[in-house]
Amino acid sequence: MSTKHERASTPSIPEEDRKIQEALEALRKEYDGLHKKQIETETTLQNLKDQLEELKKHAEAEYGTSDVEELKAMLAQWREENARKVAEYEAHIRSIKEALETIEASADSGSPS
Repeated sequence: MSTKHERASTPSIPEEDRKIQEALEALRKEYDGLHKKQIETETTLQNLKDQLEELKKHAEAEYGTSDVEELKAMLAQWREENARKVAEYEAHIRSIKEALETIEASADSGSPS
């Protein structure tokens, strides 16, 4: 709580000027917050740009390109190849099973019951 002496030593500020000072102080605080956020955002953006460059270098080294469309096409081709290989392997396993069933059937029919 202010004493009479403290109030007397504080110069009287007109209400209109006090409101302007308060508004200015609020704007300064808002600006400081926005400036801090801008710096953080710029730092994050630079970090993301650096990461992107590293990923591009890795893609170039590993796959010979960093172009997204080319990488998508390569991935689609690899998926098709994998699907074809899986189908071939399934057919191979099926032929082995059929051969075993044939051998078992002939062994069963030729053995004494």
